[in-house]
Amino acid sequence: IAALLEDDKPAYLRVGRNPVEDIYSEEHCPFAMDRATVHGNGKDIAMIACGEMVRPALDAAALLKEQGIESTVLDMYCVKPLDKEAVLKAAGETGAIMTIEDHSIFGGLGSAVAEVVVGNCPVPMEIVGIQDRFGESGDPELIYKDHGMDVDSIVAKAKALVARKG
Repeated sequence: IAALLEDDKPAYLRVGRNPVEDIYSEEHCPFAMDRATVHGNGKDIAMIACGEMVRPALDAAALLKEQGIESTVLDMYCVKPLDKEAVLKAAGETGAIMTIEDHSIFGGLGSAVAEVVVGNCPVPMEIVGIQDRFGESGDPELIYKDHGMDVDSIVAKAKALVARKG
């Protein structure tokens, strides 16, 4: 929030209801407005996540590493304006992009990343998020699993995406 308060541009802050594990400490807060925070430097796949989905992306990256797949995770906490430079660097270095968001698969982070990727550095891509169907209420973990957004589903989709690279 400190970076947001120091910025003079209009902003929108989305806050979830459910408790989530901290990724950053107050002492180590790497946020810079309009810039993604990069975790790792894998060569096989880049997972670009935002909000509550950053932790599952990091957990999936750890499991993928155990299976010999090196990934980079970008915490894209600022979706607009999108850090296009980070997206293009990730696409060029890994050759595969997966976005992971607690949002519709249409009109969110995945769509914004796809616009950048297809126009500048086309690579195989997967958009993981809320599927286009009637909304549901309930335990977030069960809903995430149902929509293929849990860690095991992310790992399976990442492996399939890496395989698509050829």
